[in-house]
Amino acid sequence: MEIKEMYLTPNKFSRPQIPLTKVTKIAVHYVGNPGTSALANRNYFENQKNGGTYVSSHFVIGLQGEIIQCIPLNEWSYCTNQANGYSISIECCHPDATGKFTEATEKSLAELCAYLLKKYGLTADDIIRHYDVTGKQCPLYWSPTKYQSAAAANGRFEDFKNRVRALMKPDKSPDGTPAVPFLVRVLDPALNIREAPGTDSKKVGCITDGLIYTIVETAYEGNVGWGRLKSGAGWISLENKYVVKL
Repeated sequence: MEIKEMYLTPNKFSRPQIPLTKVTKIAVHYVGNPGTSALANRNYFENQKNGGTYVSSHFVIGLQGEIIQCIPLNEWSYCTNQANGYSISIECCHPDATGKFTEATEKSLAELCAYLLKKYGLTADDIIRHYDVTGKQCPLYWSPTKYQSAAAANGRFEDFKNRVRALMKPDKSPDGTPAVPFLVRVLDPALNIREAPGTDSKKVGCITDGLIYTIVETAYEGNVGWGRLKSGAGWISLENKYVVKL
């Protein structure tokens, strides 16, 4: 994860330099302006110094996963209404009107959230949406609307928090094996499920949905890693051409 510092000029509209003395939440937002870049949104905040809207964010994440820091972590941003005094804010770019983040954006967001949660001694339960503070539909893809149910929106947000939880776990157990459980996203359009680790084992199913799965045990066939699915359905290959660890 690489963070580019491009601090805003101190001014009353976007960088008031009010001390942020205690952080208890990490607040996630979407920019609401499809197709715009992290730099463009950062510069929008900067331009408020000439007189305009009270608006800014600590970080902006772009469509390619680039991260720009606009405000030091010991200062307020004007992003999350009444939560400004206790939260770090992250604005995320999105390619279209659905508000869904690109994989690169979501990956950087998860890594940044994990870093900030560790820094402040928080957990994934301390990640909030703008929606959780004011009811604003932000981030749109993770908020209930007339087009998507609360169950669907909240489920997407919980999936993201699970991704952050997985990142916050150590990569390896004390004996040197990969720590479990962890999450993987299936990349292969037809990934075989085996009865036991190894290509010689009986095929007992197939994953075709490209969703996220939980691995609860690992094993090796030569240099190839295998993971046992939490569902109990069997084992899948963990080669990076088939899955990506989240």
